[in-house]
Amino acid sequence: MKRFAVLGLIAALSVTPVIVSPATAATDPAPDQNSLATQQFTAEPVFRDFNLLGDWAVACDQPASPANPHVNVSAPGGGLIVESHDLGTDFAANLYHVVAARRIDRRDVEVRALFRPGTEDEEGQNLVLRAGKEKGTDTRRTMFNRGEDGVRVKDGVAVRSGAKTAVLKRCG
Repeated sequence: MKRFAVLGLIAALSVTPVIVSPATAATDPAPDQNSLATQQFTAEPVFRDFNLLGDWAVACDQPASPANPHVNVSAPGGGLIVESHDLGTDFAANLYHVVAARRIDRRDVEVRALFRPGTEDEEGQNLVLRAGKEKGTDTRRTMFNRGEDGVRVKDGVAVRSGAKTAVLKRCG
């Protein structure tokens, strides 16, 4: 039987999936009049603009594991973005529906996502994803994550463990 990975581990190791105002993105974000909490922003154009669709991993040529999540990001239509996080054969895939996104600046995206959408365990999450390049390869990293139990990632560091979030690279 597959088990679900601990959500805090996902936040610490992936970029995944914060309601923030641009002025407070580096601190503990709180909703304001310009945030995703008060406005609707279609996720798909933002993800396309930041080149975030596709397959991602820490090491694309290595098997999926909690330390090397394989993340598939797709746009099935209707403005929705779907992220599936494969953590290896011992874990069930984590599914996210990105329901809103907006550009904060040239490299950061504010995201509103549902973790385990449509299930009893569904949870709203707010994130800031950072898109970049490393040695000519597209990268992405979670800089902030707030779930129903509070802030999990702040300034690219997992609050509970103190570990930096992983930099995922585009595969293929």
